[in-house]
Amino acid sequence: MIENSLKRFRPLNYLLAALIIAAVLLLSRNIVSISFSKKEPLVTVSEYKPANNMKKKNIMEYSAILEKNPFGRPMKLRPLAAEQKTERGDVSLSDIALIGTAVGPESLSYAIFEVPPGRQEVVAYGGNVLNYGILTKINRSSVEIKRDAATYTLKISFEKTGAKQKAHRSQRTKTTQKSFARKIGERQYILDSRRVRQSLENPERILTDARLLPNIVNGRQEGFKISEVVNGGIYNSLGLKNGDILLRVNGLEISNPEIAIQAMTALKGMNTVDLDIIRKGDNMSMNYQMR
Repeated sequence: MIENSLKRFRPLNYLLAALIIAAVLLLSRNIVSISFSKKEPLVTVSEYKPANNMKKKNIMEYSAILEKNPFGRPMKLRPLAAEQKTERGDVSLSDIALIGTAVGPESLSYAIFEVPPGRQEVVAYGGNVLNYGILTKINRSSVEIKRDAATYTLKISFEKTGAKQKAHRSQRTKTTQKSFARKIGERQYILDSRRVRQSLENPERILTDARLLPNIVNGRQEGFKISEVVNGGIYNSLGLKNGDILLRVNGLEISNPEIAIQAMTALKGMNTVDLDIIRKGDNMSMNYQMR
């Protein structure tokens, strides 16, 4: 009898189960649709625009704060760019004078420049000429300087150097009998320290009293070959002759014009000077005593 009653309720159970399944499916569909409808769209980087877009200001816009300074005396704000532009334009080509060159292989070539008020600078090939341009070519009496896309040629002014050399010669002819070097032995000299200092006051004389050309041996520089020695000049008074090769001054190897100028200029502060030279293929040393 119980089985008969269960059989009567079985269709009802099936109906309830079907209704429950349908309700679960509908509920799941609603949950899924709601979740997708609330999802926000993605924003790409290119589409993103900040709400507070700040405009980059020029620092000069704040100049009024300094000019109307409520905390002290008024001040003026100057643009940095203008100052940077004027730095490069301080030296013009007309201010630069070429006063000498040392011509050899590119890596051993140099030029000596002068700018007012008499400041001199030795520049190697490829170097920067007084912040004006790059030294791209060195000849016996001229150089080429490249600035941006333009190339300028600068020549030695023989009128100026000739006038200076004439003045030096006239002064030397008056003091020929009073040379600052006196020979006391085959390779020994006594130097008048006062006259040495006077002669070396102008570094240009180191360049004009003789011509110094790099002495190249097996692709390497070994001192400077001396030529065009001026009678009564520094080199002549030191007993140096045309064709001599100056190797060292007090043990310091003379490998470029800067060292040569420094070494010769340093003579005025020394008591004893030794020059190592090559003369007609023979090595020899010259000794000088300052008195």
